[in-house]
Amino acid sequence: MEYLITSTWLTSLIISFFISVLTIKFSLIIIDNTNTIDIPNERSNHINPTPKGAGIGIVLSLLIVYYIFLPINDLIFTASILLLCLISFINDNINISIIFRLLTHILLSLFVLNFWQPLLNLPLVNDLIPNWLGIILTILFIIWMTNLYNFMDGIDGISCVQCIIIGIGVGSCLFYSEGIYKIENLLSGFLVGSSLAFLIWNWHPARVFLGDAGSIPIGFINAILALLLFKNGLWYVALILNNYYLADSSITLIKRIMKKEKPWQAHKSHFYQKSIKNGNTHSKVCFFIAIHGILLIILSLFATIYTNNINILFSILISSLSTFYLLYYLNKMPMNYKKV
Repeated sequence: MEYLITSTWLTSLIISFFISVLTIKFSLIIIDNTNTIDIPNERSNHINPTPKGAGIGIVLSLLIVYYIFLPINDLIFTASILLLCLISFINDNINISIIFRLLTHILLSLFVLNFWQPLLNLPLVNDLIPNWLGIILTILFIIWMTNLYNFMDGIDGISCVQCIIIGIGVGSCLFYSEGIYKIENLLSGFLVGSSLAFLIWNWHPARVFLGDAGSIPIGFINAILALLLFKNGLWYVALILNNYYLADSSITLIKRIMKKEKPWQAHKSHFYQKSIKNGNTHSKVCFFIAIHGILLIILSLFATIYTNNINILFSILISSLSTFYLLYYLNKMPMNYKKV
């Protein structure tokens, strides 16, 4: 069983890396032909016009890798990802109504929850709340995860680093967990391989951005992966590994709502953005997040290997405290930095 887990995850990682290199190169041709460019504005964290939408290559890679492992008639998940990518790529070029995009996210969430075999009979908070409320909360979770990756993808390399943390963390925990997790290993290995490939172009200074075409589908993939972990009793792994992205995006959203700002409008209020504003480089911020991510992986492994309620609560507590310290550190201005 351990061999099967290791082999699926590692094979997915390796294949995803090499296929993603090719599909990302192909996506650059599409971007060039459609002139999909991110023009800097006062809310941007870059100064030069940069091609965006290379997430098309990531999604194409997923479609290929997915069917290397799974039957070709398993279309529900991949069709949802593809539709998200197409709508998001159009939005990269022509501004689509936020209401239309949210409706699409809701419908696709319902579609996957009700018809995709791996998520059927998903336990909803152990019947502590009415089933209809559980469904609403699950859909809201998918929508929030889908969009927070878009919100958080604001500096070079950050989403790649986050996906590598998620992929390595999930793969490691599955290795020590009882059960056969083919789809979970496939997706977590894919996240690592495709992110390593995209870093070739996206590490600071980035030569291309994911765009909505990449960040939205990747957020959706991470949401589905988290629900798969939840279904298999590994909810704490999903919570610990997603700790930083959830905290930065959620705290920032709450603060903006309290200030009566429109949540969907571009801004520079995230903690990682403040760190850039305070004088840190994109690479340095990603390094901070990566180091914190290693701690999250260790904590999720500890909770998985030595599973009991006390160890799980301990791991969640330490991961949360470390995340709050990271947010504080990112928000803090370097002592040698002088505003001009």
